[in-house]
Amino acid sequence: MKRRGREDRPIDRGSGPVAEFVDDLRRLRGRLSLREIGERMLYHSSTISRRLTPDELPPLDFVRSYVAACGGDVEAWERRWRGLAVPAESPSRPRRRARIAVAAIALAVIGAGTGVAALSGAFSSGADAEQAALPGLTPAPVASGRGFDWKVDRMTVRLSSREWVQSASGTIEVWANMTCPVEVTTYWMAVRPDTRAIRFTCNAWQYHKWEGIPAGRHHFEIWKTDDGLAIHGQGVLQANITIHERPKPTQPG
Repeated sequence: MKRRGREDRPIDRGSGPVAEFVDDLRRLRGRLSLREIGERMLYHSSTISRRLTPDELPPLDFVRSYVAACGGDVEAWERRWRGLAVPAESPSRPRRRARIAVAAIALAVIGAGTGVAALSGAFSSGADAEQAALPGLTPAPVASGRGFDWKVDRMTVRLSSREWVQSASGTIEVWANMTCPVEVTTYWMAVRPDTRAIRFTCNAWQYHKWEGIPAGRHHFEIWKTDDGLAIHGQGVLQANITIHERPKPTQPG
């Protein structure tokens, strides 16, 4: 069967370990086209093509989402990615991450008495936000017109939230606490149609903030590896501007 859609340019695997890594990512999808993978990831095929170039190591959140869409071993690919990324980090970066972690814990302790405001800056962006655990802490009640509570009774692959409409650019924050069987450790979430996926960890409150969400209609999606196992849980979405919720369509009969 001929592969449909955009075709890849050949990669010289001998040009370096990043080129070899990216070429292996390409091969992982087998006979699936970029369009088919993009539909699973909710990425445009051109975005995937730009990420799968030998010139630079693709972002970790992209690699996780791509590998999951291809049905690969996400943890094994993450270990390989980290083996390539570590040499590029400066010696001071691990110490900076440690300071961020300490600051986040301090803010979380303060936030236990002051609510959402203290939490909003605890984990802002980048790799540190991908596993933002909030042990023993839950989000404060949502202010009227600024968000909603949500609940997942059972999810095996992917679910979408209700839509909301915002008339101006703003910040969207999501708290999530998903309970998973021992075989499942992580899941992903993104605000659609604009943001990239963020990985969350099971069995603890997690938090992430997306800044600069433009005016328009949006929803968030939550998904996991298609392994036949179900997870469930609850969470809160909150905005720093007024948003207008749109009820989900009623299913016929």
